[in-house]
Amino acid sequence: MKFSSLKAGAGGALTAAIFALAFASATTAAGATGTMTIQQKNGTTNTYDDVAIKVIHSALYLTSPDGKGTLVINRAACSYQGSLMVCLPTSATLVQSGETSPLDFKSGTIYVNDTDDTQQMALSTTKVAPHSIVLSLSTKRGTYVSIIGRIDKVVK
Repeated sequence: MKFSSLKAGAGGALTAAIFALAFASATTAAGATGTMTIQQKNGTTNTYDDVAIKVIHSALYLTSPDGKGTLVINRAACSYQGSLMVCLPTSATLVQSGETSPLDFKSGTIYVNDTDDTQQMALSTTKVAPHSIVLSLSTKRGTYVSIIGRIDKVVK
């Protein structure tokens, strides 16, 4: 299954700090996965369960269950709010059918909990589970992408 409703645009990548996910522990549950929801400007929504969430050499990889579509976030400006890492992505790429295209995203936020405890998001009722992420981004075309899930793998 490809991420068929997520289309890359021709916009150039922004420069910023490299997405630095410095995990204190690379231990995660085997087979842990996330759920990605993509909502188009026209209201059409697609949900993908069992999305693999991996951090490999400071880049975040979100891969469809069949491996045919991967969203790669390779640059972001990150800081900590308490024990929760908060990142603003500045460069994202969509890899599908052997083609790599920059994603024309407008804004986004990634919350990363690299601790063994659930963490509360600032000024929100939302909590981030241990070794998990909450991601939300929007594209210039009006598409919204959200991901919630446990990190499958960390390779430093």
